[in-house]
Amino acid sequence: MTKNITGSVARYFELDKYATTIRTEFIAGLSTYLSLAYIFIVNPAVLSQAGIDPTAALFATALIASLSTLAMGLWANLPFAVAPGLTMNSYFVFVVCHKMNFTWQQGLATVFVSGVICVILTALPLRQNIVDSIPLGLKRAIAVTLGVFIATIGLFLAKMVAFSPSGLIDLSASNAQSLTSPLAKVFLAGLIVSILLGLKRLHFPAGMLIAIVFAAFLYHMLLPGAEVAPSNGDMFASVGQLDFSVFFHSEFWVPVIVFFVLDFFEGIGGFIGMTSNTSIQDKDGNVPHLKQGLWVDGFGTIGGSLFGTSSLIIFVESAVGINVGGRTGLTAVFCGLFMIVGAIASFYFIPALTMIPAQAAAGVLTYVGYLILSSSLQSKKDHGLTRFDFAVMSIMGVIAFATFSLDKSLAFGMWAYFGLSLIPGDGRRPAGWLALIASALTLAIVVSG
Repeated sequence: MTKNITGSVARYFELDKYATTIRTEFIAGLSTYLSLAYIFIVNPAVLSQAGIDPTAALFATALIASLSTLAMGLWANLPFAVAPGLTMNSYFVFVVCHKMNFTWQQGLATVFVSGVICVILTALPLRQNIVDSIPLGLKRAIAVTLGVFIATIGLFLAKMVAFSPSGLIDLSASNAQSLTSPLAKVFLAGLIVSILLGLKRLHFPAGMLIAIVFAAFLYHMLLPGAEVAPSNGDMFASVGQLDFSVFFHSEFWVPVIVFFVLDFFEGIGGFIGMTSNTSIQDKDGNVPHLKQGLWVDGFGTIGGSLFGTSSLIIFVESAVGINVGGRTGLTAVFCGLFMIVGAIASFYFIPALTMIPAQAAAGVLTYVGYLILSSSLQSKKDHGLTRFDFAVMSIMGVIAFATFSLDKSLAFGMWAYFGLSLIPGDGRRPAGWLALIASALTLAIVVSG
């Protein structure tokens, strides 16, 4: 009986084709889960800053992440985990809700619409063609911008930087006194532990999770009696709370387009980037069942907004499982099952989880930003980049840091590349520039509006 089951599993997931085993896939799934388990603490902590009940955010995160990851394994047969991304929840809270003054219900509506747009373009034979036609330099510049933005969020949570009413960064907060403040110590503790446990020699899959718990413990030691986000314990408090009352306002479409652009690029970028030089890709470098994977990505974002969390992405921590041998959807299935078990266990410790403040994740956020930034600059494909590409990367990163604004940074990058395409003999592909022109025009309209 057991032999029949294992045989069926092996055939369904094509284990022989990818030269892997159930044991290897199990270890890969566990490694991936341990690497991303921190998101089940960080996402509720960050979303609570926008007013979403931490218990409801945990329920939404656990439910939609586990279902999407299981779908990625069972339907697309790909070894990727899907969960709310740090880029997305940071932009959702600190820009959409805090800077643009949207309610979290209105913010969820922008996430929903961006997911619908992604699904529509996936249904049409456009999404991969458009992404493939985007110049390498612009793709890399977007990744650099995301890394800078995430790192800045960590500094902002630790109050090591502040922002003026105009939205520009105020460096006056970064002085000797702030570096010795309790929040700065919490930030540095989380950052140092993340770095140490992330070293190749000591690489520990749950390193960031440990860093957050350690930072939270230090937070309560240094700031006894400090308030954390209140929780009413209602796990369904954010389900179906989308507010489309500002749908016809121009500012509604700023976050919609930013969420869409980020999800649009990150999906295919993650699929292709993490499977490079593995048996997952075919001899032509194509990823099998890519369209099914993109469907899961798009519908995951829609489902996340309906249950009360920000956009879902293909988690880069999936690379941990792939590096230890995960090659098929069975890795994602095991990871999804671990997510379910972990979520059930976490609900028994909700009072303890709600005691973890967003500030405890500050160091980890800055470390993740560094990882995104460094990986985008250390690609083996640098031969396709020009001095202009690196200049655009630098300026986009500065804009994201100085203005705390992803939309303006992305708009600048797209317009800069559009200008470059007008230079005779540049040789850019027309399809890519049509996509850039449309995106840049739309971004320019909503940003100026």
